Amino acid sequence: MKKMAVILLLLFAHIAFAQQRQVSFSEIDERVKSIEPAPPAALAYALTKDYSTEKEKLRSIFSWITDHIAYRVRKNYANVQVNNRSNRLVFADTAWKSGNDVVAETVLQNKSAVCDGYARLFKTLCDYAGLRSAIISGFAKGDFSRQLKFRCNHTWNAVYIDSAWQLLDVTWASGYANYSGDEFVKRYDETYFLAAPQDFIRDHFPDDLRWTLMDEPTLPREFNSTPYRNKSFSKYRIVSYAPATGVIEASIGDTIQVVLETTDPQSDNKMTSDTIPAFDASLQKIISSVVFVEPSVTDNNKRQLHYTFCVADSNIEWLHIVYNHDTVLRYRLKIKKEKAGLAANSKIRGTPLSPFYP
Repeated sequence: MKKMAVILLLLFAHIAFAQQRQVSFSEIDERVKSIEPAPPAALAYALTKDYSTEKEKLRSIFSWITDHIAYRVRKNYANVQVNNRSNRLVFADTAWKSGNDVVAETVLQNKSAVCDGYARLFKTLCDYAGLRSAIISGFAKGDFSRQLKFRCNHTWNAVYIDSAWQLLDVTWASGYANYSGDEFVKRYDETYFLAAPQDFIRDHFPDDLRWTLMDEPTLPREFNSTPYRNKSFSKYRIVSYAPATGVIEASIGDTIQVVLETTDPQSDNKMTSDTIPAFDASLQKIISSVVFVEPSVTDNNKRQLHYTFCVADSNIEWLHIVYNHDTVLRYRLKIKKEKAGLAANSKIRGTPLSPFYP
């Protein structure tokens, strides 16, 4: 009887040790290769059921997506339309589905996506696995589409593990498109898995500055030639703006003027504005160096909108221009410690409108 009790004790100890054992990333990466696509809830369970820590579950989801999903380039886009119906996944249509669920199912069916599909699939699987995550939009240097304009052109993710938010990009970790953009080359890149904020911002600049996860975000060089155009900018038919450069120099007491010209303000006012999600204390709040400026003229028939900001605090660094309750432009301010006179102010006022070519 005692012998049996000892055996059972050793068995339970072995099971407990196995559950607590840290699984290496290489072992997880190898396991996910044999897991077949499935509806999001079932797939999330299959990917995480054997792991006890959040980081192991996260790695399994991240690694599976990079291994099984290809970036959608011109060469494989046609294959999306000719999927073999016999091999398509079967999803229940009776339950209500979120937009992320719908996109995730489409990505799993087609086994390909662009950055938005990657990010939404990642978040959906994290949601089903009980991992907190977010979808981040912003500007990425050298993205697949090679958009050179300083504007929102990419989507990535953040995840809350080990009591802190961390950054990752499952799209860029999956591989890259060739120069002509018609072929996707699968190559896993560890750089974009839980990257340090100071490294991540070198080629990822978010619409919402909170997602830099930095007290003092690095200034992208692109600000020297143009203001940053947020994701909401593309919603509206903005044909010009001033100042044309993204960095504005001013002194305490100066008045900064920004002008936007739109094509159809009445139609713009009918659009639903994007909302900035409210996050809990686990995410750094927008720092005091950020200000949001509404137009001083709000007549719906006015195509030209004027914004005025009086510089009263030398700590202000970021000027957000708001249109229809959306942030559409972001300028970087350089406030001089001593007022240099009216020259800088008059220069800002005299800046001609900069044409925008979509």
